Amino acid sequence: MSQAVIWALVPGAGTGQRMGASLPKQYLLLAGQTIAERTLSQLVTADLFSKIIIALADDDNHFLDLPIAQSAQIETVVGGASRAASVLNGLHALADYAAADDWVMVHDIARPLITVEAMNKLVNAVGPQDVAAILATRIHDTVKQSDIYNSVPESLPFVETTLDRRRLWLAQTPQMVRYGLLVEALTQAEKQHEVTDEASAVEFLGRSVLLVENTQQNIKITTDEDLRLAEYYLLDSVGLTEVG
Repeated sequence: MSQAVIWALVPGAGTGQRMGASLPKQYLLLAGQTIAERTLSQLVTADLFSKIIIALADDDNHFLDLPIAQSAQIETVVGGASRAASVLNGLHALADYAAADDWVMVHDIARPLITVEAMNKLVNAVGPQDVAAILATRIHDTVKQSDIYNSVPESLPFVETTLDRRRLWLAQTPQMVRYGLLVEALTQAEKQHEVTDEASAVEFLGRSVLLVENTQQNIKITTDEDLRLAEYYLLDSVGLTEVG
């Protein structure tokens, strides 16, 4: 993989409504720096990518204020109404540069604790396999499947079945796919089914996706609790045990 061309694509057009904050979650502070800044800084530091494309909301007025926005590696595009649409917009922006066999590494902007080591592990895994691959963690808890999709106080869920946790993984990002395959997979997904990550779209085409084990610290920040946990991990990694 030493001579492979790799492009990074970061969907960042979400509003983070579940955080209930006054601004999109990627612009909240994590140990003194915005989530977006930390995430993108890790991608730049990795020194793996020919270009880093970030898909932003068309009314985003925060990103250009970040120091990282001045990086020569980073370009912005307008995102879409969904994650898949944002990623597709980013892929289309690469159409004049990327070859079908180039690699695209898609990473959540809300996973600021991604490490350079984990990204290199993913790159090394796909090399000999030549298949799509994602970072993921094994599940150690007992997992129950409920009898209904969403519970409300008037309709509490019951256990429908217990799943075999030995076969279950929690998907993370980055997710790494050949450029041509990812364009095809997400284009088909837009027409036929909703997907929540790139691997799902690739799976619907009947293609294999490799699981590359990573640590649980590569969390996606969705709630206030996630933000506090990320701060603990971050501060603990530099020898601080108390979260301010």
